[in-house]
Amino acid sequence: MPRFEPYRVTVAVLAGLAAVLFAYPVVRIGLDLEIDYNEGWSVYQQLRAMTGESPYSGEGPLFFNNYPPLSFYLVGLLGRVSGDTLLTGRLLSVLAMAVIALCSGVVVRAGGGGRADAILAVSTCLALFCSFATDYVGVNDPQLLAQGFLCAGFALYVGGPPTPARLAAVAALFAAGLLTKHNVLVLPLVVTVHVLWRVPGKARWSYLLTGTTLAGAATAVIWVMFGADFFRQLLSPRIYDVGRGVLLTVEVLGRLQAPLTLAVLFLILRRNGAVGGQVAAYLAGGLVLGIGFAGGAGVDVNIFFDAMVAIAIAIGLAAAWLRRQPALPRVAPAILALLANAGVILFTPEALGRFAVDALGEFELRQRLFRDDVAYLRGIPGPVVCESMLLCQRAGKPMWVDPYNVVQATLTGRLPRDVLVGALARHEAAVVQISSQREHPRDEAPGVQTMPQRFINFSDDIFDEIERSYALDRVGLSGRFYRPRPF
Repeated sequence: MPRFEPYRVTVAVLAGLAAVLFAYPVVRIGLDLEIDYNEGWSVYQQLRAMTGESPYSGEGPLFFNNYPPLSFYLVGLLGRVSGDTLLTGRLLSVLAMAVIALCSGVVVRAGGGGRADAILAVSTCLALFCSFATDYVGVNDPQLLAQGFLCAGFALYVGGPPTPARLAAVAALFAAGLLTKHNVLVLPLVVTVHVLWRVPGKARWSYLLTGTTLAGAATAVIWVMFGADFFRQLLSPRIYDVGRGVLLTVEVLGRLQAPLTLAVLFLILRRNGAVGGQVAAYLAGGLVLGIGFAGGAGVDVNIFFDAMVAIAIAIGLAAAWLRRQPALPRVAPAILALLANAGVILFTPEALGRFAVDALGEFELRQRLFRDDVAYLRGIPGPVVCESMLLCQRAGKPMWVDPYNVVQATLTGRLPRDVLVGALARHEAAVVQISSQREHPRDEAPGVQTMPQRFINFSDDIFDEIERSYALDRVGLSGRFYRPRPF
């Protein structure tokens, strides 16, 4: 009989668990409703790019865009071929998630790990994202697409000898990632430092020249296509809240505490060659970036994605090292794998319950209710203010108001406070759709402070004006719908 291998059995079970968790966002991609707030915003920009209009000028002063342009044109072009831009963006997100996880395994193999260790890294990466960042997996949002480009570049860099052609390809992938989302800075910095420090002449110059050439060409093309609008929008300030940053950091690192602790201990106590050193720098950089930017408005768990990928890679490398220690019991790598995925395992019953409820009819019910909301809006002429921008887009309404960014532009002084308030007072919106609540409820007890909301899409003065000038007309899946009161 073959000898029982607790580590391989454990890895196989965790891989199956990760596959089940990944199945949920895969099944969800075809839903005709909004999964995340950014989806409608993204579709508007992608469709605008395909009409030849600039995603950075907008159709008025109340719609903003501070993302790089590549995803709008890539998703828009593929969406034109497929006939469904939203579905295309979601499919690319799922594909990018698979690429990120597989690249984690490639890096572990390059660092000396075996096949089981690579599978452990892939499974841990997939499970962490599908447990604690479900709102990003399979969603029409550029974050995972950018991470996919970057992780592919890192895997290519460590996966073979540093030839000029390989280093040029790495630089091109990094450029694609940064042109998709601008907060994926850690891997390019880590690899660039390593190239300057360790890579010999021709390959080093290939990497640097390719990177600088692409950066210069991209800047020139962006300037010709969008002019100063791009740079003004990209560099526009947002509110930074230290308290919010602390809360987000504690929340995310609390979920990651088991795998993060194991990864940090391994990377500190064991030097694991060039790959291990780069992974340690990747994890450190990911944590510094995440903690530093956590207080920024609009930032969510996505700011810690680099740290999550680095953790998964480090767990695979740690298991490979444990298997090579003859003095340790054979179950040691299995225990490591289970401890690293303890949070995921505890989350699994909730995830499976949600999956079952949705599959047994909740998905279909929510789609029907969302379509009812779309039909309601479509039947009312005139512009609409939507907190669910996909709802407005599906109802054929123009991209008029970007609620979250209007709040940020107002708070930073880029937009007069009375612009949207004045438009509502004049009944310029035929309908206002809101799902969120006031930041500061009026019935709050004196001296009692509530926990700050993650995102504020409408400031209190907007709520005040809605109460004065609008009356509740409908409550649906997408929230509350208000119509103008008579003057």
